[in-house]
Amino acid sequence: MPTNQPSAVSSIKPARRQEHTSSRRRSGSSHHYKSKVKSYKLLLATTSIVLSIALIFSWLHISRQSYDHNQTVLDLRKQEVVSEDLAKEIETVKNERDVLVQNRIPGLLPLTYDEAINIDNDFVRNIIFTLAKTGKKDIYEYRLVLHNNTLSVVRPKAEIIVFNNVGIQIGMTQVEQTDATTETGARTSLDPGEVRSYTAAIDLIRDEEPSYFLLIISEANHTATDELRKQLNGIISAD
Repeated sequence: MPTNQPSAVSSIKPARRQEHTSSRRRSGSSHHYKSKVKSYKLLLATTSIVLSIALIFSWLHISRQSYDHNQTVLDLRKQEVVSEDLAKEIETVKNERDVLVQNRIPGLLPLTYDEAINIDNDFVRNIIFTLAKTGKKDIYEYRLVLHNNTLSVVRPKAEIIVFNNVGIQIGMTQVEQTDATTETGARTSLDPGEVRSYTAAIDLIRDEEPSYFLLIISEANHTATDELRKQLNGIISAD
């Protein structure tokens, strides 16, 4: 009696080998996938660490720059405060000096440049001082505006005396008719309501910068000037 058993056994073995081969393939594919995932995770972790380190260094750098900036601003502010305090002290000392010097010489006024200084006088409207430079030499000029605020014809005389910062006379000038900026001929008088300007350089007897000035106004003679010199006991000289 013929049998088909060997044939069945032989057909089962190739099937098992095929199944085993397929299983090994699936196992290899799974191992390869896990290896890729592990590599990706490692790469991701490394990248994260590098980025974290970079962020930390960037933060430290920015913090350092911010600190330096704040420190610089703080130092500048301290310097500004010191400068402001020093300026206030200098201004206080200057004001105290002005009071002392002006109390020593009646009628003395601080000399400022390029601004009209109003004078409380019937014959004076204002005076302006200007600093001009010719090479290395400083020239101090004045522009005096006289007016007749009375109802009579007057002949005002004007003298300008300048002093240094401690109240020592360093120059003077007599305002002359030839210094008038408008043509008046030989007429020295001012009619009621008339305004006339004079400009010239101030004659210095000492090579110093003027800090104060004294404007002496009299009519037709130097009586007021002479009287003031007597009161000041020779502080003002005619040189």
